[in-house]
Amino acid sequence: MNPSLWTVRDRLQDLAPLVLDEERETSRAVARAFSRCGFSAEEWRTLHDAPLRAFLWVATADGSVRPREREACRRVLGAGRFSLSPLVGRISSEALRQLDMLGPERLGEAPDLEPLRPLCLRVADRLGLGEAARLQHFLLDVGWRVARASNGLLGLVGCVRREERQALLSLEEALGPQDGGG
Repeated sequence: MNPSLWTVRDRLQDLAPLVLDEERETSRAVARAFSRCGFSAEEWRTLHDAPLRAFLWVATADGSVRPREREACRRVLGAGRFSLSPLVGRISSEALRQLDMLGPERLGEAPDLEPLRPLCLRVADRLGLGEAARLQHFLLDVGWRVARASNGLLGLVGCVRREERQALLSLEEALGPQDGGG
């Protein structure tokens, strides 16, 4: 075998640690930048849990979580990783990892929305109204997509059952006014 020829597999295995190191360093840099904005550890936990709270709140409104609702959440979180908002991108990536680790005991109960109440206001105070609006839009998008997925074929045309509609309204109320103001 000619040692100057590498297979694609060998080359990818050789570069994998470099890619992982670069991703870890980027993640650390983003965390340092956000910590300088004054977010506490508790606020970070709330931000990281926010997409899954929105998902579970809407998905459990009519009973247990269906696989299609979970898949709809996965698609929204996957798209959120590429958001223009660094905050939305970061919490989307974290929530996507956490989504796969949700056990049946957590999937069966509706979460508490109380921690989300001051969330958008805190983001607006520290990062600006634009960032708060993007976060709010993202969390509501998670809810709407899950609600539509819950309704199967009717959801494709935008139909949402009464239970999910009520859950969406309470989620919207918890997140605060659309303009980010008081």
